[in-house]
Amino acid sequence: MDNVTALTVNDWLKSQIASEPYWFHRMELPGGLVTPGWNDPKVEKLPYFGLPDNMTGMRVLDIGHAEGFFSFEAERRGAAEVVAIENYPPMARKFQICRTAFGSRATSHLAGVYDISPKTFGTFDLVMFFGVLYHLRNPLLALEKVHAVCTGTLLMQTAMCENTGDQPMAEFHPFGVKSGPPDNPSYDPTCLWFPNPACCIGMLEHVGFKEVKRISPSAPVGGVFCAKAGLQAKGKPPVEETLPWS
Repeated sequence: MDNVTALTVNDWLKSQIASEPYWFHRMELPGGLVTPGWNDPKVEKLPYFGLPDNMTGMRVLDIGHAEGFFSFEAERRGAAEVVAIENYPPMARKFQICRTAFGSRATSHLAGVYDISPKTFGTFDLVMFFGVLYHLRNPLLALEKVHAVCTGTLLMQTAMCENTGDQPMAEFHPFGVKSGPPDNPSYDPTCLWFPNPACCIGMLEHVGFKEVKRISPSAPVGGVFCAKAGLQAKGKPPVEETLPWS
């Protein structure tokens, strides 16, 4: 009976994966399944993004989770609770497919970075903010929101401009840029702000982060930064009795 059940679940997962027309991340799932994404985060991102090897007991926030690769990786490394947010419903749907495959306890919330606060989501030992900043109309406001919920460490990755000088600056693309896989590019109108490294560090320090530094300068995808919250404390879930929707 167990084999029959496993086969049924595997067939269901195959059908769900096939029903989605677009996958960003190529993810290896249990049962020999692989999502047909064009970007391999295990090779192109994970070695460079600074995740601690041991995340035991951490309360983790994954902002802009896409299909959930980093959420599930944090859980695999021992995170006690992973809260993930995504404002694009198709990605949230694919997260749930992968969550089922992994038997994960990570939770996905349909929300954006401007929605987070200690009152709504609590505070976190580690915040992962990968591939989001350059899509935002109001990046400084977003970083203020991130700092408000981070009581430990922030890991941030973003696309950047080619200027690597000491003067903080950013390119603004009012109508977006070409994006997507090299062999099938498309136009993405949400790619707006491309800061240089000095600007990333300056913005993070401006909103209150300390010990800001660029890590993995050889990363093949944009710039990666690590920062510490101004006030260090153990991450805590929100108080349910005072949640905005309670």
